[in-house]
Amino acid sequence: MQAAAFAASVGPLPVGVILLLVLAVGFDAFCLVNLVRAEQVIGPKWVWAIFICGSTPLGGLCYLTFGKVRPPLRS
Repeated sequence: MQAAAFAASVGPLPVGVILLLVLAVGFDAFCLVNLVRAEQVIGPKWVWAIFICGSTPLGGLCYLTFGKVRPPLRS
């Protein structure tokens, strides 16, 4: 009963909040799929997976910036 009363008092979520939640979940999914497909990463994959899911969007941004092994640039 209390949950229904709380939901009724808060009202529907604004469209902007729903959009941010969808974008955050999509970004996490993208980073996790990228992590699973990567042959090499810096550090254990399970640590990156926890960090990506536990710290949205900072975890995904840190993984994409510091965790991926990139091929050397050709000159």
